[in-house]
Amino acid sequence: MIPENHLEFLHAVWTRRSPYTYFFFGLNIFIFILMAFAGGSTNPPTLMAFGVKSNPQIAAGQWWRFVTPIFLHIGLLHIFFNSYALWVVGPQVEKLYGGARFVILYVLTGVAGVAASYRYHPSTESAGASGAIFGLFGVLLVFGIRHRNEIPPFFKRAVGTGVLPVILINLFIGFSIPAIDNSAHIGGLLAGAALAALIPFQRPGEEENPFFTSVQVAVMGLIAVCFFLVWKSYDGPRLSVRNLTGGFTQIFPSGSGTDSNIDDFNNAWLNAQRNFKLSTADMLAGRLDRLAFLRKEVAHSIDDLRKAPSLSATSDQLTADMLKVMQHQYDVIAEVQRSGTVTFGAGQHLGENVDRFNDVMKRFVSWNRDSAKH
Repeated sequence: MIPENHLEFLHAVWTRRSPYTYFFFGLNIFIFILMAFAGGSTNPPTLMAFGVKSNPQIAAGQWWRFVTPIFLHIGLLHIFFNSYALWVVGPQVEKLYGGARFVILYVLTGVAGVAASYRYHPSTESAGASGAIFGLFGVLLVFGIRHRNEIPPFFKRAVGTGVLPVILINLFIGFSIPAIDNSAHIGGLLAGAALAALIPFQRPGEEENPFFTSVQVAVMGLIAVCFFLVWKSYDGPRLSVRNLTGGFTQIFPSGSGTDSNIDDFNNAWLNAQRNFKLSTADMLAGRLDRLAFLRKEVAHSIDDLRKAPSLSATSDQLTADMLKVMQHQYDVIAEVQRSGTVTFGAGQHLGENVDRFNDVMKRFVSWNRDSAKH
């Protein structure tokens, strides 16, 4: 026979829904897709623009970076494993504690993980839901110990000391792989344990406490405000369909998707520079026999620049300016071809375009130098 209080407990766990687990799950996926449109989740400018944890930016006043990293992931493997963990452990905690308290636990433990990373890894940029997920493990650990006399014996395998092997194995993996920020895991774990010691779970038949509902609304509002500030201060690559191929093929933080984007960008610029210089040199020297070929090459450069991946807001502006230069160059070549010679007017137009080209290249070199420093 199963005691009546155990039946009540099981009924509460089995019948309660877990909508906020799936909301956070969907939010993580949605942001990952947005990042793919902006150059991919392993692209450093994209990560920085979307709100990754970065100590210098936080110190400069961007406090929202204590919250936004909880919902950002770096590469396909990162989001896959964290999403799977949230899918497994999230519903358990939410069904035990109810939606309002689950939101509080998830977000606050995630913030604690980011804060621990901020304190113990100041030179590392980081992101991910793993701090919050370890926080949920901490909640289950303390819940099982605190209420060990109120839960069915077979349920104890999923809570309390039953989750210790999972916690220890994941911490061991974190210490074994240098790229993993274990300080965030430990910070989230400790925060989850502390909060579970303070916040009571939602007992069978119990209505949600208005206090926790109010705090839940405030926490959800905080998330919205933080991402509004990300949008307001966004200075990363613009969202573009042409970024999707690289954005979705990034598996590791140093994945080939980012390298492919940079290679495509550099190739478009190198071809544009070469074709501009070749066509300019031929027209200035009066060599018009290759102009038909060079006109086609300039047209190809225009197409390549239009398809060039977006790396940052500055690179987008530079590409747009270079695109105008190449379009002017195409018009000058067409003008010379029509007249059969470099007329005074065509020469004047060419000179003005050379000045534009030099100005764009000067800014391009300066941007490259500044990017290399960061």
